[in-house]
Amino acid sequence: RPLLLTAVDSIDDPTMDPAQRSRTEHSIRPQRTIIHGRNYSHFGQFLSAIAVIFACSANAWKDAAADLLTKGDAALSKNKLDQSIEFYSKAIQLLPPSWSGKDGFEENYAADFSQLPDGKEIELILSLHTNYGTALSYLDGSSESVLSAYRTACLCYRQWQRQMKSKSKAISDDALPKRIKDVATQSYFFLGMTYQDLASVAAGGDTEQQEQKLQHAARAYAAATKLDPNHWSSFANMGVVLADVGIDNESGNEALSLGLHEEGIKAYERAIHILTGARENDIAGDQGPTDPPENVREVVSELHYRIGLCLVPFLFTPEKSDDDYSERQCTLSVGPKSTPTTRSCLELSAFQFQTALQFHPSHEGASNALTIATADAIFGMSTELSKVQNLFEEYASTFEYSLVEELGYNGFHRMRKGFDRAMLLEGLHDKKFPLVIDAGCGTGLAGEVFRNISETLIGVDLSPTIIDLAKQSRPNLYSELKAGDIKEILHQYASQQKQISLLVAADTFIYFNDLNDLFDAMTIGLEEGGYAIFSLENVSIENESRLNQLKPGWRWQLTPSGRVAHRKAYVEDTARAYSLNTVLYEKLDDFREESGVGVRGHMFVLKKQAQKTDEL
Repeated sequence: RPLLLTAVDSIDDPTMDPAQRSRTEHSIRPQRTIIHGRNYSHFGQFLSAIAVIFACSANAWKDAAADLLTKGDAALSKNKLDQSIEFYSKAIQLLPPSWSGKDGFEENYAADFSQLPDGKEIELILSLHTNYGTALSYLDGSSESVLSAYRTACLCYRQWQRQMKSKSKAISDDALPKRIKDVATQSYFFLGMTYQDLASVAAGGDTEQQEQKLQHAARAYAAATKLDPNHWSSFANMGVVLADVGIDNESGNEALSLGLHEEGIKAYERAIHILTGARENDIAGDQGPTDPPENVREVVSELHYRIGLCLVPFLFTPEKSDDDYSERQCTLSVGPKSTPTTRSCLELSAFQFQTALQFHPSHEGASNALTIATADAIFGMSTELSKVQNLFEEYASTFEYSLVEELGYNGFHRMRKGFDRAMLLEGLHDKKFPLVIDAGCGTGLAGEVFRNISETLIGVDLSPTIIDLAKQSRPNLYSELKAGDIKEILHQYASQQKQISLLVAADTFIYFNDLNDLFDAMTIGLEEGGYAIFSLENVSIENESRLNQLKPGWRWQLTPSGRVAHRKAYVEDTARAYSLNTVLYEKLDDFREESGVGVRGHMFVLKKQAQKTDEL
């Protein structure tokens, strides 16, 4: 009964009805984490191996019980459920009353353990109760009878362990034979799964009863991980019990969990560390994960996705949405053995969703969640001028080579050709502009193509180092070079009564998110009838469709590169609010490459309109 992550399985299931697959993939609500599909072959091998141990026993009840265990396992592996249940039930009836569950003992039950089972005997006892519960669950799903079988196995182990400790003070979980711990671990894991299932079908949606069952499930998973620190699936399921997020697709109800998001994140992280071999402080020793999944990368992807959901649960439960979510801060390690960092919860969640996609690029839930988390984002480089400045200070020496040779940038010449077309529309062919500002000038690539229509050309860049490189590489290009923020420099020119006739910004405004302050500064700095030409990134066609569906009013999106892609309608609407009308709009697709893929872009030519005055 291995852990299966439904969200991953549903994406990859080729037999799913196409319409159903579409509904599943376009929902960012997490699916139930466990299902009742069992791997008969896997458990047949596991349980039959246990039964072989008892073949040479001299004790009559043990011989008979071991024989029935073997027969039950064989029937179970062939999906003969009724037959396997009958074999297991007969074997359990042969056990001593204290270990058969007949007495219905509870946690504090004090039975007569004068004849304490040895290691092989307790392994037989635990195997019978556990296999019996598994066979019942295959037949009827999770039920009280299944719960009773697994709970009996766990209580048998606990009572036996206590008696062994009384007999030998030195014994601990670590000192127990591995095979006993393996069976007990499975018993606790199945018990947790059953409690988790039963919580979802609690009578009448009784929240108190549901919470009790979830708490029992969490304790059962915790017991499994104590016995086996490499049991990644117990950590994963524990995370779901503690902090599942979203709306269940089938019922339409909020996902069941204890709402302990911080604790849920820790459980998911432990599962990831085990599966990726990045265990902190070597907690689980040198052994690999217990029963690792075949699709490790997909499972790790799902776990990162769920951590992201835990960081911003309010974003995926609309009725509980918090208008101030963008201001919330979270602390999280963003890589193996990394120092915890405190940032916007949305920023950290976006990192988790992006990481999920790196492990499994077709994870639809992570794609949708990343889209929502980064739409109209106000975190990242775009919110901190110093980050952009530091980026280009470090990047300065290789800036031009990287941009032209490695990224294949061709926007400068395309922008100039587009501007010439705009001037033809305006009836201003061959016009020269008295004062031109090249915003984000870099080493002068854009300045070169606009120099012949500029009487005075001023280069502006955030990076003093790049300004120095521009002076060295193109000493006669600019009339003057300034290091600083373009918004402040536009205000300075306005205060000096120097009106700018043309503003050029090639791949510069992609480091702004909200354009209001920028366009306000442009309006102040430009003369009446002055022009601005700039390029912006656009979102991919796939992401545009996703954004339109998930957040129809989106304005911009923060991309994985840290740059911002703006929506055409948002740019034009914002410009219009500042008396900047669109003279020309053109697509600028494939103006640069990103990881070998052409980037969508667009180009805008705006004109400042004359201010209206009241007539007397």
